[in-house]
Amino acid sequence: MRFRRSVAWIALLTVTALLMTGCDLFGSNDDDGRRITTDVVIANSGNFSAQDGSLTLYSPSDSAATLDDIDVSFINSLALHNDRLFVVDNTQADNAGKITTFDTEELGPIDQISDLQRPPRRIAFPSENKGYVTNLSRFENRTPDTSTVSVVDLQENTVTKRIDVGRSPEGIAVAAGKAFVANSADGTLSVLDTEADAVTSTLSLEGCPSPKDVFVDGEDEVTVVCQGSAERSSEVLFLNSNEEEIASRVELGAPVGSANATQSAYYSEEAEELYAVSGVETFGFGGQAGTGEIFRVDTDANTLDVTLEVPQNDEFVNITAVGYDDTTQNLYVTRLPVGDSGGPLFSANGIALVLDREGSVVTRFETGNTPGYVTFLRETQ
Repeated sequence: MRFRRSVAWIALLTVTALLMTGCDLFGSNDDDGRRITTDVVIANSGNFSAQDGSLTLYSPSDSAATLDDIDVSFINSLALHNDRLFVVDNTQADNAGKITTFDTEELGPIDQISDLQRPPRRIAFPSENKGYVTNLSRFENRTPDTSTVSVVDLQENTVTKRIDVGRSPEGIAVAAGKAFVANSADGTLSVLDTEADAVTSTLSLEGCPSPKDVFVDGEDEVTVVCQGSAERSSEVLFLNSNEEEIASRVELGAPVGSANATQSAYYSEEAEELYAVSGVETFGFGGQAGTGEIFRVDTDANTLDVTLEVPQNDEFVNITAVGYDDTTQNLYVTRLPVGDSGGPLFSANGIALVLDREGSVVTRFETGNTPGYVTFLRETQ
């Protein structure tokens, strides 16, 4: 197995002993009382010209990081479904993209979806064997066109339909038999019927410039992260998934963004917390710069819980991705090395900081070229 803990037998004996004494090994159990371990997967987007995306695999149990060249292009995002890791990437040669699936045990390639026609951004799963993929818009005189969501048969790995949505669709999430698509250039949400694979309504998000990320919280509210602008601060919106109306808003106070336009927010279902980063100049909005802060939003109370400042380092700059491990209660934040001009360098290995809930550094480790997305592999014992 490619990503095996070096102390597996010792860990097994330890777990057995703790189970017999009733102790909680990790300080966190799921609803069934089963222990859960976590391995961290960081997608290194790579340099777009080089098309050299890779994965960094990190084991918190022995603090070991391993670089895995998985032969993909420029990685936009990751997703987990049916014991598979979906790697969503751009391909430069045809200005399109593909989605490659890997098994979550050994991270070996399984199959590939390659007829997307346009670069894919995110993938969500309305049912076991169906995926929805948001696709980047094509541009006419620097203005994005209406784009599509590709409907994917996950058994045949083919696109069965393309649904017209708004301009520059980014995040997508599924709730109550609907899919909600953030059209970042329009400031709208397209609502899709997941049975008919058709748009049923388009919601205007008043005062929400550039909606980027969409999640569904523990109360089945649709949670939308608005990037913000020079005129208006970033916000998190909470919508009722049935009535399709905004129920509440949480102002964050600084623009939200990732330095390489990948993962600017992460939602932890178990903790019911959303983490959003202010890590980059917000392109297209008057040169407004990120602040290097992380916002933790309580999605149960719909309030801003705390604002954390990422510790500064002369060798690294900006924030490219964020993820929260509710098992260890650690926050993973990735950054880029500083180039000769003082700005971020997109052609060298980055770094991941591991922070506690107060924002203090627990440890750090090297990633691959331009880290851009964080997710977690969970293993039930």
